Amino acid sequence: MSVHIVTDSTSGLSSGDDISVIPLHVQFGDEVFEDGVTLTQAEFWRRLPTAAELPTTSQPSAGAFRDVYAAHADAEAIVSLHISGDLSGTLESARQGAALLDGGPEVHVVDTRSTSFGLAWAAQAAATVAAAGGSAEDAAEAARRVAARTRILLFVETLDFLLRGGRIGRARHLAGKVLRVRPLLELRDGVIVDIERPRTRRRAIERLYEQILAGGTPERVAILHGDAESDAQALAARLRTALPGLEIGIDLGSPVIGAHVGPGTVGVGVLAAER
Repeated sequence: MSVHIVTDSTSGLSSGDDISVIPLHVQFGDEVFEDGVTLTQAEFWRRLPTAAELPTTSQPSAGAFRDVYAAHADAEAIVSLHISGDLSGTLESARQGAALLDGGPEVHVVDTRSTSFGLAWAAQAAATVAAAGGSAEDAAEAARRVAARTRILLFVETLDFLLRGGRIGRARHLAGKVLRVRPLLELRDGVIVDIERPRTRRRAIERLYEQILAGGTPERVAILHGDAESDAQALAARLRTALPGLEIGIDLGSPVIGAHVGPGTVGVGVLAAER
């Protein structure tokens, strides 16, 4: 008997013995794919430039959550950690899936108020607590603490994808178009906010670098990009010089994340040192 961890594919994680990952859906026209399962990161970014229309995304069904929870009926409890409820309906599907269970372990559904690296690191922290014999409450609290210490920062080359996905309004989109800015964004308490509006890509990357170092030496840093590997590698090289000994991971954005930020995006996860 143990605590099992469940999360969703916006974390960028893969399912394993300690963490189950439920895929969101990505749709290109009439074709619907499971994020990270029937559509890989590389395949998504290869398809995107020639797509007839921008891809859309949707959350997993309540039934999909119920099935994963039921598959771990021998667990003492399940901690289900997900993308901010202000960004996706995934959290509500998880709650509905838990309500569909007929008996079995208690399911603790947690809104991490984060996604991407923030969600991944939170899930890994919860899994570490669970593996050490901790309770569901302890695992959930460990996840919340890590998510709260994680900043998700990014800039986008175009606001079109955020508009299509409903993450920004038309007025904000139009202002960005008129001013020709590449906004520097932060996921703050579960919602996306502008923190700066640099006008050039070079300046946007420079400000991203400065923001990473603004809070002192972090515990972890990872870079995510939307088919912009050269910029990601250049940023990583600068960070390795500024933060010697700290491993800097680089990854392509997941299909669901990519569908909302688009090509040219560079983002980072920064886990502040625990005080």
